[in-house]
Amino acid sequence: MKQKTKKLLQLSFSLGFLATTALVATSCKQPATVAPKPTNPMQPGNGSGSETTTPGSGETMQPGNNSGSGTGTTTPDNTEAKNQLDTVIGTKDTNLALYSDYSIIKSELTKAYETAKSVSDKANASKEELTVAKTTLETAINKAKTDKTDFDSENANLVNAYAALKNKLSSKETDLAMISETKYLPIKTHLANLYDQASTIISNTLQADPKPNEDNLSQLKTNIESVISKLDDEKTNVNQYSKFKLFKISNSQFEGNSLYSAKPSRPQSIVAFSSNFDNSNETYRWKYATRNIIDVNDEVINSELTSVGWIYDLNTNSNERSLTYNIDFEYYAGTTATLYFPYKATKTDENNSNLSLKYKLNDKPIMNFDLSNVKVDGIEVAKIHLTDLKFGNNKITFSTDANKKAPMIGNIYISATSETDDEVYDDIFGNIRYSDNANKITVNFAKGYGLANNALGGADNQNTIIKKFNGRLDNQNADVYYLLGYLGSNTRYNNQSGIERYYTFYVNAPKEGVYSISGFYNSGENNRGLTFWKGQYAATGNENVAKFNLTMSGDWSNTLKSFNKDQKIDGTTGSLRLSKGLNKIIVSGKNMTSPAPNLGNVTFTLEESTDSSMILEN
Repeated sequence: MKQKTKKLLQLSFSLGFLATTALVATSCKQPATVAPKPTNPMQPGNGSGSETTTPGSGETMQPGNNSGSGTGTTTPDNTEAKNQLDTVIGTKDTNLALYSDYSIIKSELTKAYETAKSVSDKANASKEELTVAKTTLETAINKAKTDKTDFDSENANLVNAYAALKNKLSSKETDLAMISETKYLPIKTHLANLYDQASTIISNTLQADPKPNEDNLSQLKTNIESVISKLDDEKTNVNQYSKFKLFKISNSQFEGNSLYSAKPSRPQSIVAFSSNFDNSNETYRWKYATRNIIDVNDEVINSELTSVGWIYDLNTNSNERSLTYNIDFEYYAGTTATLYFPYKATKTDENNSNLSLKYKLNDKPIMNFDLSNVKVDGIEVAKIHLTDLKFGNNKITFSTDANKKAPMIGNIYISATSETDDEVYDDIFGNIRYSDNANKITVNFAKGYGLANNALGGADNQNTIIKKFNGRLDNQNADVYYLLGYLGSNTRYNNQSGIERYYTFYVNAPKEGVYSISGFYNSGENNRGLTFWKGQYAATGNENVAKFNLTMSGDWSNTLKSFNKDQKIDGTTGSLRLSKGLNKIIVSGKNMTSPAPNLGNVTFTLEESTDSSMILEN
């Protein structure tokens, strides 16, 4: 107040001096009219004389409450302070972008900007408030820089792993676009899921609670890169499993201690039987057995011709490590699959009460397989739905209970769908289909699973075999064929009693109907023949049995001859009625007391319907 009083006194003195000077001037000149002007050119007057200007300050004091003191804001100085604050506030977007990966730092800095903005927006903010707000915000900006530097220094490995994952995430759309076909959707879904995990980590930032683990980040990036780098292989894998993948029986897949460790002492072309086979006999005690075609001495060639094999035993001696049979496989076709395998009993007294088969997928619980359909004289095919498969490596383990034994198990098949039964059955039983005739099926005996009722224990000529044969079919050029040998009854060798020999195989018919039978054979004598039964040996009924009388093909060593319905025995049709799906067929000699020729592949062709109801009238 003293300062203001002093200024008012100075103003009064100045006005008095000017008034005196004006009076002196008027005494020397003519009177003149002077228009009143505002005291401050920046503050227009209203003629009331109520505005006051502080000399040298440039400030205009607004009238107050008649007390003589002003209470408004100081406009010019406030403007400069506000402009300076707003300039710092204007760095908000740029600065906050620097901390997009540091949620805590960004949150604190965001609050500082919001506080400064509230001061800037305040209608009556003082110069001091504006200045303090600016200083506080600048301090927060500098602190954010320091905090980031400290965090990066203390977490260098994490920051690097995070940056690498974030960089990988930038190629997400490009990578997913490489997988466009619907059949590869499992791969795309898996990759998208990995990218979603990465997106979540990046969204939560380096300062998430809990803080991300650098090893997990690096592994996630590696997993993404692995899917992309192996994309061609993964697509090939999906293509393969869209039909099925075969896992042949192999000694290398057993793990643990086995009760029996042997395989056949000499190569066997028939390794499963429709009659009792006592594997506990010291002569055998097979752990597993695979087919070896007679006169095919090259293992590679043999494996190309046939993959038939059986697991005979999964038992373990007491106090030893349990024996398992394991299938390790890579799988990229989704989380579900279908497991197939043939199985049978070795003896007629084996059934669901004394047999046991368990299977386990990865780390899931052990499951029991239902063996209520198991039998010695037929081959069943298991079909098991698998769930929760992993993208990549998986493992299926087979075992049995300690106080029981496992059935015989054949090759393992895995398919991505449950709709490939026909393809799997065809492969198991050696069925060949034709693109130009969907109603025609050829059975390849060398390739397909089958059962001989008598293949071991007697003289060589008593044992049914599968052998390689070089010869000419119907006088054509010589070629290589594979034949079933020693079928039917034969009493002429070594004064042995007659033994009826027959072979069981399966035909996967595309539809129900009557199928004519044709094929080729080798015989060095006349009057040999063949009988085919459906369902069981010696079945009766016109559509359940087909008989053929076959003439000599030529020399036993190198000639083959075709047969068809033209060679059927009078009173028979030369055909069988088959059901849609798998049909059990047994083949032997023309009569129970006669030998059969050596038999090659057999073809079943659906006959055209002769039902009058199917004939259209003109």
